[in-house]
Amino acid sequence: MVNKQALLQRWHALCAELESDHVTMLAVSKYAPDEAVQCLIDAGQMDFGESRAQNLRDRALQFPSVRWHMIGPLQKNKAKYIARHAAMWHSVEDIETARAVAGHVSDRRLPVLVQVNVADIGHQHGVSPDAVASLLSELEKLPALQVIGLMCMAPRQGDAHACFAALRSLRDGLLNRSLDAYASQQPSRSGAPGSESSGLSLCMGMSGDYRIAIAEGADMVRLGSGLFDAG
Repeated sequence: MVNKQALLQRWHALCAELESDHVTMLAVSKYAPDEAVQCLIDAGQMDFGESRAQNLRDRALQFPSVRWHMIGPLQKNKAKYIARHAAMWHSVEDIETARAVAGHVSDRRLPVLVQVNVADIGHQHGVSPDAVASLLSELEKLPALQVIGLMCMAPRQGDAHACFAALRSLRDGLLNRSLDAYASQQPSRSGAPGSESSGLSLCMGMSGDYRIAIAEGADMVRLGSGLFDAG
């Protein structure tokens, strides 16, 4: 049984906190019952995250009025579900799976985030920081996908502050190199390139460390237990 009043109190408080920092809340609903999801939809929550491709497909069909984000690792044989039903794909980490998803996308560009294993932990998903630039170059060859940013997860026993700062630094370095390349190709012009290449958003931070992520420049945070759990 969902305590809707308590859920809405938590949601309103989080919305007010994030709005002041211009940060988007992604409600991680993978363990939440449909009743709780519907309650937040009725209140105005628009972005939800699922970690399993088939669950995302099912909920996107059940609740088509909101945006469903794929936040978990993806197997290539589930690519069609993401291509057809996801509003955003957060866990791009290899070009083969990206090509599989792109092959099923039609009549739109799917926004994607590159997942970075900033802490270089063997069991964590994500591309290594020194391989991000080359992966971005490969992704540029897939017009069905639109890279809009980077994401990471801090290690449970590690330094979240250092992890998020490293992702921000990586993003800034990529943008600086992009601007330098643009300037070298346009000797008679000054200023930044167009909107598609002028920024990369940062999705980082979860219920236990989202405030640290916001302090380090997060544009989107993923809240599951801190939003849906009463404890």
